[in-house]
Amino acid sequence: MPKLRRFLCSCFGNLALIFLFVSFGTLPLALRLLRQAVNESIGSGIAPAQKAIAMVAAALVSFILAIPLVVTFISGMAWWRVKKGKAAARGWATAASLSAILSSIPILLPMSFAWASIPIGFLMGLLIICGSMTTIGVAGLVAFGRRDSMAQPVFAARQPRIAGDGTSRLFDILALLVGIIGVYIGLTSWLRWGNAKGLSVDYGILYFIEIAAALLITIACHELGHATIGQALGMKLRAFVVGPFQWRIRDGRWKFQFLPAKLFSSGGSAALVPTNPEQSRWKGIGMIAAGPLASLLAGLTALGIALSAKGHPYEQYWELLALIATFGLVGFAMNLIPVRPGALYSDGARIYQLLRGGPWADLHRAFSVAGSTLVTPLRPRDYDIQTIQRAASSITQGRQGLVLRLLASYYFLDHQMMPEAREALSEAESIFKKSASDIPADLYTDFVYGNAILHRDAAAARQWWERMEARKPTHFGVDYQLAQGALFWIENRQKEAREAWSKANLLAQRLPATGSNEFDRDRCALLHHCIENEGANAANLLCFQETAS
Repeated sequence: MPKLRRFLCSCFGNLALIFLFVSFGTLPLALRLLRQAVNESIGSGIAPAQKAIAMVAAALVSFILAIPLVVTFISGMAWWRVKKGKAAARGWATAASLSAILSSIPILLPMSFAWASIPIGFLMGLLIICGSMTTIGVAGLVAFGRRDSMAQPVFAARQPRIAGDGTSRLFDILALLVGIIGVYIGLTSWLRWGNAKGLSVDYGILYFIEIAAALLITIACHELGHATIGQALGMKLRAFVVGPFQWRIRDGRWKFQFLPAKLFSSGGSAALVPTNPEQSRWKGIGMIAAGPLASLLAGLTALGIALSAKGHPYEQYWELLALIATFGLVGFAMNLIPVRPGALYSDGARIYQLLRGGPWADLHRAFSVAGSTLVTPLRPRDYDIQTIQRAASSITQGRQGLVLRLLASYYFLDHQMMPEAREALSEAESIFKKSASDIPADLYTDFVYGNAILHRDAAAARQWWERMEARKPTHFGVDYQLAQGALFWIENRQKEAREAWSKANLLAQRLPATGSNEFDRDRCALLHHCIENEGANAANLLCFQETAS
């Protein structure tokens, strides 16, 4: 149910934006109708009864045309309240669900009388819209119907802003305005231009398909910009994500996932790691800047083709090209504004951090060195611990602060400095509890393994395991099997621990010869040592020396 509530919260936000755009067109029309009715009622020669009927009819039509603005307000408030976990969230969510159901009635009524004269594509689009809104409304009434539906926050608390990261509340508002106003101006301008040129305009389901396709194409161009320039600068691609289409290297091999829940997501990523950890920061800036520049290039190219579409074989695709141009140019502008839309930063924020230097430059260097262990013989003991600690002294919260301490824990564990590894892991746990509870499921395995092997705390290891399972992990590779084996071992379930270790070790031995994979094989050896020596000197963790001998 929490996932459904999160999904519905996103639906409320999208409905608010959609109806806001619609209201820009309906409100002026409603005001014009009312003004016309008032002017006619003042005129002479019209019977009082006719005047009254005309005024009532105009008021009724104006009320219907004002519905989008009402739905915008209610849906927007529901999105905001649910996202923030406010006390009135349940009431607003219920109101938004009802408004989604009721607002489909003005669409269905005329359609039920004139369906035979409506083009089939437009008719199908209307049916999909009404069906989707009704489904959202019914699901919302079910999800938020219980009194305790908001007893637990639907979303993790937003990470507090970290000083010096380049973001601000002003930039957040600016990025939102650029997105909303830019898309609205783009869509309305293209519609007027297309009508003036006599170009066919798509409606209904085909238009929604074009919007989805344009978004995916724009995202793909942006991420291809990162990937192409990054690889040209000597980096290696580890993941490529475009909405629901996700390619990642898992256990040494590329694997593809299609996630339907991300179908309407505007997110994407291209994870690149340097083959040279000492690479210039200008290479990092070049790779980051390549994404927005690719969006700009795609937008300008689509713009030029769309403007010349009349009379050419690709004329029928002008609207798709127009959408790509709009999303590309708006995306270029938004990406250069320093913001943090979620746990990660925009390209503009990352460029600012690298140019500014200081702890944020140290953060990016620490992450670069850590990433290079995935494709080079370097391993965690080769991290620049001074850089990590220098960055950690200033970045004390959020996912970045947590990962810095996990990197320090890996470094100390790889150097067999167990007290220091335990301390770094405890600091990471403290940050998780205060400001970073939204970490991906994969990172939970480090806490399970660390609490079992380093802290020897079965209760804490079990708690971390349950937290991870609540996140519904989708990858069950070496880290997952190691965490499970460590948990079973600390809980004195030796048979199950050996089975999990066997799976982890088999997977680890198949991994390519890179530094991070060698570290995983050593962690397997550490767990095996603990399992086979649980009755003799269980506190001895110097397994690297023992296994080597």
